[in-house]
Amino acid sequence: MPSLLRRLDAGLLLDLAVSGSMVALSTWWWHQFRLGGLLYGLLVGAALLWRRRRPVLVLVVVGLLAALAAPIEVDGTSLHEGMLLVSLAVATHAVLAYAQSLRTAVACGLAALVGAALLLERAPVEPRSVAATVVDLLGYAAVVWAAALSVRFYRQQRVTAEERRRNTEREREQLTRIAVAEERARIARELHDIVAHSLSVIVLQANGGEYAFEHDPGRAREALRTIGATGRDALEEIRQLVRILRGDGDDQPGGDHAVASVVERARAAGVAVDLVVDGSAPEVPGGVALAVYRIVQESLTNTLKHAGPAPAATVRVTYRAGAVELEVTDTGAGGMTAPAGGHGLVGMRERATLYGGTFDAGPSLAGGWRVRARIPLAGEAVPA
Repeated sequence: MPSLLRRLDAGLLLDLAVSGSMVALSTWWWHQFRLGGLLYGLLVGAALLWRRRRPVLVLVVVGLLAALAAPIEVDGTSLHEGMLLVSLAVATHAVLAYAQSLRTAVACGLAALVGAALLLERAPVEPRSVAATVVDLLGYAAVVWAAALSVRFYRQQRVTAEERRRNTEREREQLTRIAVAEERARIARELHDIVAHSLSVIVLQANGGEYAFEHDPGRAREALRTIGATGRDALEEIRQLVRILRGDGDDQPGGDHAVASVVERARAAGVAVDLVVDGSAPEVPGGVALAVYRIVQESLTNTLKHAGPAPAATVRVTYRAGAVELEVTDTGAGGMTAPAGGHGLVGMRERATLYGGTFDAGPSLAGGWRVRARIPLAGEAVPA
């Protein structure tokens, strides 16, 4: 039995209790003719089962039943007027508490008050007498209205609180989805920069080593050494990325030493690179240092892939008050269009703008390609 009650809706249980009470009260009140009281109670109770879903219709039905029952007499007795007022009060309470429109609820409540006064009048009905009866019923009606409006406002507060809670959950889910998307973009950007750079060097060195294998074994061995070193560096960077994502460490490539290492790697791959550092390096936040490292790495990778034979490049890192500036230029036959087929330029621009910086890339007037970026040293990523 307790499990059955738990499965039943609390509102349905309350409605059944109200309807049952109406049946019992009506039967008791018309004790001289209990069958009539029982019949009236059953009809009103059945109508009140719908008081939450169709409150206006229920008030109309209860009003009609009360109007029909009021003049009925059996052996000189009739249904007590108090019972009529109680049934109308319950229906009025339902309208004021559950009608969708407050204006409709108030109009129906006033109509029910006038209807109750008419039920209490005897023929002939006089407007002055009805008005006096309405005044007499005001205290009784005030209690019903106060109880009903309290229920209505409480329900509205619950609906508002529930809607606010749902909005908060939706915002939290949206922020979670944004965070996941940003993290996926970060992982994709890191993997692209690591793998694209390393594989470009490996492929170019492998092609050159294959050609030099028959003609210049020394250069072929040098190419193989470069391939091995590049592969080891790529594996180490991937391990660092995995450690960062797992939270096992916060070390990441960055700083002048890291820029020098990627320059040396490009030199070993066959690019004549000059590194120029202007100013003294301040304390650079890890995210900014990583952005600098990746922009230089991707720029030299593009030089290696697109600048043609015997490419040469200059990497200039300038430390100014509150910002670090990068400029990577090459003298190859880069053409007048951006390198196609990849996401390198997009990734470099994202890295610069993520920290509130600027990025520009395009052909230089002297020929070749030029990449420029300026990144503030504040080190705080701008929310997407």
